[in-house]
Amino acid sequence: MAMNLVVEQQDNYQDVAAIVTSMTDDEKPFLLETVESIFSDPGIGQVILCIEENNDWLDSVIGSLLKDPRLMVVRMPMMPPGAVRNKALGHVQKPWIAYCDGDDVWCKGKTLIQQVYANQTGADFVGAGHYLTDEGGRIRAYGLARFLPMPSTWMVRTEIMKRYPFNETLAHGSDGEWWIRTSNIIEKVKCPRVLVRYRVRSESVSSTTRSKKRKLKLVTVARIPILGLGILFLSYCIWLFTRHRRYSWTAGWSRWLQLYEKREQGNRNS
Repeated sequence: MAMNLVVEQQDNYQDVAAIVTSMTDDEKPFLLETVESIFSDPGIGQVILCIEENNDWLDSVIGSLLKDPRLMVVRMPMMPPGAVRNKALGHVQKPWIAYCDGDDVWCKGKTLIQQVYANQTGADFVGAGHYLTDEGGRIRAYGLARFLPMPSTWMVRTEIMKRYPFNETLAHGSDGEWWIRTSNIIEKVKCPRVLVRYRVRSESVSSTTRSKKRKLKLVTVARIPILGLGILFLSYCIWLFTRHRRYSWTAGWSRWLQLYEKREQGNRNS
């Protein structure tokens, strides 16, 4: 209740720059809904839309939204998501950054709610919960995000991302690599609200990852009426029970972090 009251009182608090990645034609059917959800967020003061340099359909898809003074369209050659987000970082003019993939949708008031939570906790990074939706946008389950939040839920201070940019060499997984690499450096908190509708598609950059394959199977099974209601209810109960917990850590990450820190120490000594 207190958080909602603060949000209503700060409806002009536009300190966030949204970096939206829409580098392939696959996002074309979804981009309008994505951009509309971002522009409707009262915390957004700048939108940086990253598209492939030869894109020829943007005008026909988002139309009059191109006239919004907060929008900057950045054309660039095809590159990994981490590299795209790093390049967009050079255009950011706000103290906070929020990322969004070109097929995901933000829930009402997303970044403003996160800013309030950041002020309450003193954090430099705020993640949030997400729904899993099918390709048509229908909610099929609550995402658990026990280990790290979806990039489309992230809100992080701009100075942090400039100091610790994404690894541009990774075809996918740069968000996970960043998460582990900064684990001993940046305090990350979880806002106990569901603030993003994450679209699970069969064809996307991350389709080959184990995590995405699991989500696709879950959403596919959830289309069966009886099973779907059970999955939605069970996933909600699990999310509700764990929403105030901090993000978990796995043993495999510790090993990776040790190797990374050892390598970095060797580079500094050489």
